[in-house]
Amino acid sequence: MRVVMTGARGFIGLNLAHHLRAAGRGAALTGVDRHRGAPEAERGLFAAFHSGCFTDAAALELAADADAVVHLAADVSVQESLADPLATFENNAMRSLRLLDHLRRHAPQTHVIFASTGGVAADGPDGGGPTSPYAASKLAAEALLAAYAHAWGLPVLTLRLANVYGPFSHRSDGVIPRFCRRVLEGKPLRLNGDGRQTRDFIHVEDICQAIAGALETRAVGHYQLGTGVATSLNELVQMLRHLAPGRRVEVVHGPGLAGELRDHCADTARARRELGFSPRIGLREGLRCTLDWYRQELAGGEPWRLTA
Repeated sequence: MRVVMTGARGFIGLNLAHHLRAAGRGAALTGVDRHRGAPEAERGLFAAFHSGCFTDAAALELAADADAVVHLAADVSVQESLADPLATFENNAMRSLRLLDHLRRHAPQTHVIFASTGGVAADGPDGGGPTSPYAASKLAAEALLAAYAHAWGLPVLTLRLANVYGPFSHRSDGVIPRFCRRVLEGKPLRLNGDGRQTRDFIHVEDICQAIAGALETRAVGHYQLGTGVATSLNELVQMLRHLAPGRRVEVVHGPGLAGELRDHCADTARARRELGFSPRIGLREGLRCTLDWYRQELAGGEPWRLTA
């Protein structure tokens, strides 16, 4: 199977490349990413690599020649989307549309797996729409994918991912990567708000397992992926204190941030029933492994791995 992965140098991309290689499928994997990479981290992971945007002419041709495209590339910062909503919408929605329309015209049989976010809508009985331009841009991309699947029969799978964490999250500004770095550097943890807001944290290996399975079965549709367990940020801090004995974990509270969801927990019932999705890594074990990875990175001092 020939697979093209956008956002291949990102957090989920590198983990998925390692997962596919370990499963014996790395030889057919082509990476696409416009960000600076680290040759030593990528060596042997990809059969080919395009260093540029996934809407470059060369990248679009690679996608059209593939059996499947795993579309991970995105601007994922809520706060940056508030600072420049037009750029976020262009990168997340409009560029995704260009990729999708190229496939419609030249390779309508190509299987597309799109990584969306559980943050596109609020939880609770009243629901609610997107709370940030970032969430709105991902929801717009979801709608375009659904429209192309309905109108032209494109085989499209949209996965709304909960809060993913784990190794290779050196560029991520997610709460777990940020907290792990600060715990190991002896810096205080900043909590925006009272810390009672909840998230569904899922280890990246469980996400990789789900994507790999979807590639094999050419799954289509729309699913939420998470653990189905809500954890407050206060509870997360207590877990980190337990996993980092001997370190003083100080917490500094600040005001809540605009655009952030108060609570989120994935509804995984359909994914479990129809995809056989079954996350295996609990939060405490996943946190321990993630802290160990950051310890090794800090000890090694590779600056590319520690830049946001």
